[in-house]
Amino acid sequence: MVQLTGAFDTYTAIGNREQLADAIYMITPEETPFMTLVGREPIEGTHPEWQTDKLAPPSLNAQIEGDTWTFGATLPTTRVGNYSQISDKKITITRTQEKVIKAGRKSEMKRELKKQGAILKKDMEYSCLLPKASVAGNSSTARQLGSFPAWLTTNVSRGATGANGGFSSSSGLVTLPTPGTKRAWTNTMMDDVLQSVYANGGNVTTVMVSPYCKRQFSSFSGIAQLRANQNNQSHEQLAIFAGADTYVSDWGVLAIVPNRVMATDANIAGQILCIDPTMANVGIFDDITMYEAAKQGDAERRVLVVEYSLVCRNEAAHGVVADVFGLTAST
Repeated sequence: MVQLTGAFDTYTAIGNREQLADAIYMITPEETPFMTLVGREPIEGTHPEWQTDKLAPPSLNAQIEGDTWTFGATLPTTRVGNYSQISDKKITITRTQEKVIKAGRKSEMKRELKKQGAILKKDMEYSCLLPKASVAGNSSTARQLGSFPAWLTTNVSRGATGANGGFSSSSGLVTLPTPGTKRAWTNTMMDDVLQSVYANGGNVTTVMVSPYCKRQFSSFSGIAQLRANQNNQSHEQLAIFAGADTYVSDWGVLAIVPNRVMATDANIAGQILCIDPTMANVGIFDDITMYEAAKQGDAERRVLVVEYSLVCRNEAAHGVVADVFGLTAST
């Protein structure tokens, strides 16, 4: 095909108006499944503490008639704690950019505040799930909360050379677990951890995993199947079921919840978190708040700030299968 001789086209025209959609499409998800699951509670200081206890194992308790009583020692509770962590997002918008006519938003500042607020919540989710120790902090070192996986020591399955972290009574800090050799996640690993949680009195309701591990779970018991219509004469289309969101285990019915944040880092993705939501909270010292920074130059500045911690009421109520391939079959 050949263009007509002398035809005036858009390639040479000057002054054609641009077509820019009056909307901004952002695909990045905002969900924070872990923080939503465990909920929140107020804390009143930078070092929240709480106490844990457990029942003694049952014994054959048979006494003679007319026994002379002897008394054993009463064991104290265990005092544990965590540190609060400050996270923020800083925004600077020039006066001119805020005032100019824009596509898809009226105010650049309002759009950025909403966007950075969503990112800040995901940062909080990341800090709660990334295996990391607590840091007391000082005038030149930021305080850091000890994350949920770092607390877990009782009901664990780790790869070779892996070691627990957990709360240290001597230092008052949550210590970092040692990564072990990566291995493929198996159903037996999770069942072993669930059994251990049950034996220790926990009631897991949710297993949180990376998207890749969610696929692995769905393949455990040959869940993928073709549902054939019982009426062979029916012309209805058949449906292929290749996933599962619920696991009916020997220890209860569990929800299998994928978490996109766990796909951002191999250290987070390589964990299968077995959670009793009643035994953990995100402690909020100061909820996300917007502050106007002092005027400096021809621009407006805003800061979003939050201070929070992780309250693991009793780590023996939860469990973890660590050191599994969580992003791909090799990472």
